[in-house]
Amino acid sequence: MSKLSEALALNNFAVVAELTPPKGISVAAMLAPVASLKGKVQAFSVPDNEHARMRLSALACCRLVQEAGGEALLHLACRDKNRLALESELLGAAALGIENLLLVSGDYVTLGDHPDAKPVYDADSVQLLQIAGGLMAGRDSTGQALDGSPSFFLGAVVIPEAEPWGPQLVKFEKKLAAGAQFFITPPVFDLEKLKSFRQQTTASAAKLLAAVKVLSPEEAAQAKTGEWRKVYAIPPDLLARFEGKDGNDFFQAGAELAGNLVGRIKDEKLADGIYLKAEGRPDLLGKILEVAGMC
Repeated sequence: MSKLSEALALNNFAVVAELTPPKGISVAAMLAPVASLKGKVQAFSVPDNEHARMRLSALACCRLVQEAGGEALLHLACRDKNRLALESELLGAAALGIENLLLVSGDYVTLGDHPDAKPVYDADSVQLLQIAGGLMAGRDSTGQALDGSPSFFLGAVVIPEAEPWGPQLVKFEKKLAAGAQFFITPPVFDLEKLKSFRQQTTASAAKLLAAVKVLSPEEAAQAKTGEWRKVYAIPPDLLARFEGKDGNDFFQAGAELAGNLVGRIKDEKLADGIYLKAEGRPDLLGKILEVAGMC
C-alpha cells in the first residue's frame, strides 16, 4: 500500500505536492521540494506533458523522485500514446515501484507548444482506468495473461465547477465504475462550489483531493480582464488581494491566499486532502502549508 492510499484509508488529511518536469534534463530544481517537504507530504505528483507542452518524461521524473526519497504520483495522458504504449507504460511504472496514478485524457495538442503533433486518444480516461484495472487483474486489454500483475492506486480528475454540472456528474460516475479510487480537482478558489460538489457526492467511497494553487501575475491579469479560459473561476474579492502587488510580493500574497484556502478546506472537511500547485515557484509549497498551520 502506498503512503498516499494508506493516509486516505486512515482518513488522515493527505497532502500531495506537484512538481514541474523541466523542459530539458536539469532536474535539480524539480527535485528540490522532495528534500524540503519530505515528511510533510504523502506524495509528489508529476504531470505528463501538461497542457500539451513537451517536458521531460513523467515516468523518468517519478523514478528520480523515488530515488530522492519521495513517493511519486504519475500522471498518464491518453493524448500521446496508443493502448499498446499506455499498457507498457503502466507496467513500467509498476516495475519501478510506482503505485499512485492519475489517468487523464490530456489537453488537445493545439493548446500546447507542439500544435502540429498528431494526437492519439486511442483510449479516453475512463477506458484507461478500465485497462489499468485489467492489468491489476492479470490481463492486458486483449485478455492475454500477464507474467505478474501490478498493484495501483487509481486516480482521475473531476471538475466541481463544471457548467452545466450534469454531464460532469455522469463522467464522475463512469470513472467510479471504471475503478477510480481517488479524484483530484482543478485548482479551487470558490469554496462554495466545492462544498456543493461535496454534498452531491457524499455517497461515493472515492477520496477527493482539492487542488490549490499559487496564482501567477499573468493568470491574475487574465482573470481581471475577462480573458480567463480555465475550467475554474476566481472570485473578485480574492483577485482584489493582489491589487498593487508585483514581483515577489505578488507571489507571497498568492501563497498566503493558497494557505488560507487549504486551512478552510481542511477545517470545513470539504475534501480528504489537498493537491498543491506552485508552478515556477516550488519554494512556496512549504509556505502554503505553513500558512495553513500544517507544518
